[in-house]
Amino acid sequence: MKVEVMDNKIEIIPYDKNWESEFLTVRKEILKVLNDSSIRIEHNGSTSVPRLSAKPIIDIQISVTNFDKL
Repeated sequence: MKVEVMDNKIEIIPYDKNWESEFLTVRKEILKVLNDSSIRIEHNGSTSVPRLSAKPIIDIQISVTNFDKL
């Protein structure tokens, strides 16, 4: 097994109240593309927890009814 050490650092920043609106903006764009194929689009991960410091990356989970439609 090979293990690589990365010099990249993950920055944890204080909670940003804009994370929820950023998610909602991206969610609208996803809905445009998926049309009726999506059954759930959720904001998850540390940025979805109010008042929690987090890495500033919006994690999104998408569930679809059928991959063939995509």
